[in-house]
Amino acid sequence: MPYEVFTKKTVRLGSPTVSFSKIGQIAFNQTASRILQKETVELVLILWNAGEAKLAFKTTSNKKDPRAYKVRYNEKGNGASFSAKTFLDYAGIDYSERKAISIEINPNSEYIVEVQVPEELLGKNRQAQLGLVAKEKLG
Repeated sequence: MPYEVFTKKTVRLGSPTVSFSKIGQIAFNQTASRILQKETVELVLILWNAGEAKLAFKTTSNKKDPRAYKVRYNEKGNGASFSAKTFLDYAGIDYSERKAISIEINPNSEYIVEVQVPEELLGKNRQAQLGLVAKEKLG
């Protein structure tokens, strides 16, 4: 049997990325987490634009806001993440396999991070959700 080159599932990139883990976490790579930590991002709100399949993160300092997610930075400084399984399920985003998505971090913007979710990560759940919204509007 011939040899096959093994392809890494996690790509080490010098540019900031976000991914959705198998356990429903939103994870930032080392580059992104360093920028977020430098900007002292502790809590974020998730904003979802279903029509354009885009999500954004907005920083907040309100620790009592029940909508806020706490960003946890890895002790080794190699990433950051927060649990968002309920949101990923709601949005119909497939997180069964981790895939890095390039992002831009804009500290001076209202939304510190905006993410265009790739079409291949939008599953049947999202299509069903959009179908329900269309039915509600019609009837």
